[in-house]
Amino acid sequence: MTYNIHHGRGRDGSVHLGRICDVIQQAAPDLVALQEVDRGLSRSASIDQGQTIADALSMCHTAGHNWFLEEGAYGNAFLSRWPVTVIGNLDLSVTGRERRGCLLTRVHTEHGDLVVGSLHLGLFPGERRLQSERLLRRVEELCTDDPVILMGDFNTLPSSKIAGGFREAYRDVFQAVGRGPRATYRKWGLSLGLDYIYAGDGLLPLDAGVIRTPAAYLASDHFPLLARLQWAPPAVEQDLPDWAADETSPDLSVSLR
Repeated sequence: MTYNIHHGRGRDGSVHLGRICDVIQQAAPDLVALQEVDRGLSRSASIDQGQTIADALSMCHTAGHNWFLEEGAYGNAFLSRWPVTVIGNLDLSVTGRERRGCLLTRVHTEHGDLVVGSLHLGLFPGERRLQSERLLRRVEELCTDDPVILMGDFNTLPSSKIAGGFREAYRDVFQAVGRGPRATYRKWGLSLGLDYIYAGDGLLPLDAGVIRTPAAYLASDHFPLLARLQWAPPAVEQDLPDWAADETSPDLSVSLR
């Protein structure tokens, strides 16, 4: 799952982290990339939001804060059902723009390790171009052995050159197997698909969709995107089409199961 939680501020204007927890808990994902997560900021009761969500869901937690303010910090977080080690928090910031990053983690599952990048790209096309080029290059350099999942708020449309660049290196899970409308952001009459889950070699997409429950509508200005992936040896990926999956291989619900 990837979910921009807008520091828990819902469409009614109130900050209520319990609603975010309820949305995630109902979906029961194994891996969750969170964006716009506060730690120690007065606007969100000065709590560590990522750790609070992780504690409520009994998940492992790592943080990749990008903005460090006098009173606290703000940025990305990652939750996992399995143990996690941090590879690094890649700085994707562009001069003159809001600080951005990608939290790279290695997840240790019973079926093997995988690398997950939790990220939030910028608001401007030139900014996103520089960030995506830097990210793709660094992930290729750092993550050569394990399957890779990149997920987060990319702030770009599926038809953009930015999205096309990521599809050259990874599989856009929603494009491959998604069901229903793709839009994850709805505000002021706009319905935009800004959030993505990309899967690398060794993983087969099985299903994907945007969670549009009444609770999800109220909890944040973004809807969460959920996908189900399956471990697959390279030979299986080469022999089968995208929609086919070996039923004997374990599922992963980014759910990864």
